[in-house]
Amino acid sequence: MVSHAGSMATAMAMTAQDNREALEQKIRAYFDAGDMRRAATELLRGYGREILGFLIGRLRDRGAAGEAFSLFTEDLWKGLEGFRWQSSARVWAYALARHAASRHVEDLQKRRKRHRPLSHAGPLSAIEQKIRTTTFAAARTDTRSRIAQLRESLPADEQTILILRVNRNLDWKEIAQVMTENGTALEAAALDKEAARLRKRYQLAKDKLRRMAQKQGLLSNDGD
Repeated sequence: MVSHAGSMATAMAMTAQDNREALEQKIRAYFDAGDMRRAATELLRGYGREILGFLIGRLRDRGAAGEAFSLFTEDLWKGLEGFRWQSSARVWAYALARHAASRHVEDLQKRRKRHRPLSHAGPLSAIEQKIRTTTFAAARTDTRSRIAQLRESLPADEQTILILRVNRNLDWKEIAQVMTENGTALEAAALDKEAARLRKRYQLAKDKLRRMAQKQGLLSNDGD
């Protein structure tokens, strides 16, 4: 039974990877043809829900996540033509989302005055609104575990690393690309160094979370 379950999980992971590769190829094809509208539409439709889910986890507030998602969509629409494909479109989207979340936090008061439709996201506005509606509706049915609540007490960047690694299954170089402060591409050696640093920080965050869970009786001292 365990072997069967493991095989099913592997098959599902492979299918998800195949679907992402097909989506990346479709986005790139539209991009190379100069059709930025369709490239942006495919990217938002393909990755929008998981990006919004990431923002909900990062900001822990649906209203704030929705506003950050609007910023993300605007940045996607305005920035896609300048994307240099030094990462996958998915990784680039997570980098945009992280920066949108940071900008929202830094200027929360101003963002709360943004009660207006998107004005700079062009044809993506309707898709953005649909993704917000369906993702929030699904999120209302979720019950947060006590472990998830403990995770929310960690610093924002540690939460982000945990989400990207555990929930989104990004590899360490991809995570390093997302976490780059200024959004610029790193040289290979610098990328390897940053990936190793983030991997160590991830382990420290996991250890911290495990200790908090043990303290509250959610895990035994041997981690079971």
